[in-house]
Amino acid sequence: MKKFLVLFLSLGLALALAACGSTDDVSTGADNSKDKKTEEKKDDGSKKVDASSQKTDALGMKVNLGDVKIMKDKVNVGLNIENTTDKVLNFYPDQGNAVVGDMQLSANMFLTDGEVGGEVQGGVKQDGVLEFAVPEGKELDINNIKEIKLNFGDVTTEDFMNNKAVSFTVPVK
Repeated sequence: MKKFLVLFLSLGLALALAACGSTDDVSTGADNSKDKKTEEKKDDGSKKVDASSQKTDALGMKVNLGDVKIMKDKVNVGLNIENTTDKVLNFYPDQGNAVVGDMQLSANMFLTDGEVGGEVQGGVKQDGVLEFAVPEGKELDINNIKEIKLNFGDVTTEDFMNNKAVSFTVPVK
């Protein structure tokens, strides 16, 4: 039992540290978010793109991007949402995917920093940073990426009678 408890706590700590360390400098684009809004090449070999001009409205759910940080092994995407209706809207962007060239990256809902999505009550605002992991054994060639297609899935009404897909194409210079 002690071994199981130690393993469980170690895994939890490792996930918490991984989530905290990788998303610290990615803005969600929300009003209270970090103010760095430039495209820049980072010292660690990563590249950050300001995608805050990318916005959409799906059934009353405002979806806005913040920064997109591209690394060899993952892509972090800052995101903020607001349910502008008085009803529950369902949205699960942390189960979406990103397409970079000929590679599809899946979101890792366990490494999402912040709370964004789920059953979002009317009038609620949320923001966070989503992590899209590169498949094992592969790497992104950061200097040759021209665009990233982000597919966050559908916003659906509480009765599941209406839905609208949310996707963005982020140019990378």
